[in-house]
Amino acid sequence: MSEEKKKVVGRPFAVGNTVGGRTKGALNKTTKFSREVLTLALAGQENNIREALEKLSKKNPEAYINAVAKLLNYAIPKLQSTEISSNGNTKIEITLDDSMSVDDLKQRMAEMEAEDADFEDLDG
Repeated sequence: MSEEKKKVVGRPFAVGNTVGGRTKGALNKTTKFSREVLTLALAGQENNIREALEKLSKKNPEAYINAVAKLLNYAIPKLQSTEISSNGNTKIEITLDDSMSVDDLKQRMAEMEAEDADFEDLDG
């Protein structure tokens, strides 16, 4: 009888094996090629795009704002809210806006630290 090859189920390599495969974040050939083609197609089109956006702003301001908002996703990353936790016991959420100055923020943080110090005295 000839031996049949067994199908490998699950992970054929040990965890941490770095043999072969793409590195994390590396683009596959199709994505890389597509981006290069788009880059070449759009090269030198800055003036045409600007003119088209100007025409759109005069003809349909709402569509203009939507188009600019979609384009901004490629130029400026979206900001995310962040949670900061201390010792896994207390969650602090900080929301920044234009109405709060740096000095106001420093003062608020000092107040929060003072409140936290009061709690530490009770625990200790």
